[in-house]
Amino acid sequence: SNNQDSNNLSNALFQLGLLKSKNRCIDEALPLLQEALKIRRMQDDNELEISEVLFQIGCIHEAKKDYLESLVCLEESLQLRQSIVGDDEIAGDTMLKIGEVHRIRQEFDLAVETLTKALETFKSTVGEEHLSVANTLRNLGYVCDAKHDYREAMKFHKQGLNILKINLGSNHVSIAASLDDIAGIYQKVSKYEKALKCLEESLRIRKLQKDCDGMEIATNLFGMGIIYAANNDNDKAMECYHSSLEISCQIGSNPKLEAQALHQIGCVYAALFNYRDALQNWRTSLSKYREAGLDDDHYMVACTLGNIEMAENVLAVN
Repeated sequence: SNNQDSNNLSNALFQLGLLKSKNRCIDEALPLLQEALKIRRMQDDNELEISEVLFQIGCIHEAKKDYLESLVCLEESLQLRQSIVGDDEIAGDTMLKIGEVHRIRQEFDLAVETLTKALETFKSTVGEEHLSVANTLRNLGYVCDAKHDYREAMKFHKQGLNILKINLGSNHVSIAASLDDIAGIYQKVSKYEKALKCLEESLRIRKLQKDCDGMEIATNLFGMGIIYAANNDNDKAMECYHSSLEISCQIGSNPKLEAQALHQIGCVYAALFNYRDALQNWRTSLSKYREAGLDDDHYMVACTLGNIEMAENVLAVN
């Protein structure tokens, strides 16, 4: 009965920890899960129960940016699970998580190795067209993107997008996020028309959502502005930046995005040799960056400060 009691206690702690974690109270979740782990380690023949707690603790450490600690927990979780059931779907989830942590730590070879293993595991357990396969492909795309291997990155992202469409249809918000990723790669290889097509489609999808997220639309428009500007279409760029700024000002929750839009509007004015309006936008941008809590040595702020100085010098001469 003692064993039953400690079983019940560890399960109650585990469930409470999960609940706290779901509600983003990770600092409260962690000690509950650690206590559950301690109890489970004292019991016999419960590798799977220990593995389950370790996975959740690993995810919390990742969220807290304690990446090494996260890897230690996730690796042990995987090892225990594989020792009992081999490579099943949950083992695949753990490999995917380990791959994500390696990617964040910029350990790209380890990330590719683990994500490739996760991909094989998902294909053999839940099938080639499962959402977990799409998620793993997307992560492989991010790794290749970070390694500047854009051809491979594009291949993975497009495969992932196709699987998302099979599962979710063409108008799901996850499709929009995937199109953003693809647009980012087109932008890096200067295929601006293709990048814009993707962003126009992701904007269309976001506007369809019932509970449409205004900040996502503002970010989407901002991204389109960047590409129009890169393609020297200043009018269209200005239109997108102003639309983005209008939405983000209305919502008021993201002064950093407002600052970025103002900065870019200033850059368009400067490209047209209108330094007076450029300066005005850069100054407003600077105060928005400071409102967002960015220091002067942050690269975005430093860039705006440099532009302000340049515009003041040009205007002083004229």
